[in-house]
Amino acid sequence: MNEYSPAAQERVRDAAYDALENVLNSMFAPLGRHALAARWNQACEAMAKHLEAQDTGED
Repeated sequence: MNEYSPAAQERVRDAAYDALENVLNSMFAPLGRHALAARWNQACEAMAKHLEAQDTGED
């Protein structure tokens, strides 16, 4: 069930989008694969939190 306020949902969404943008920008930067993997993992966690915030409990 969703326990996030609309403002919290927006912040979580913005964080998820920022994390994904960071990953995409990193693909064109000279980063090692460990740094890129860390950014990817952060983006996945942020997106999971975003999806949890949007969950209404309905299927």
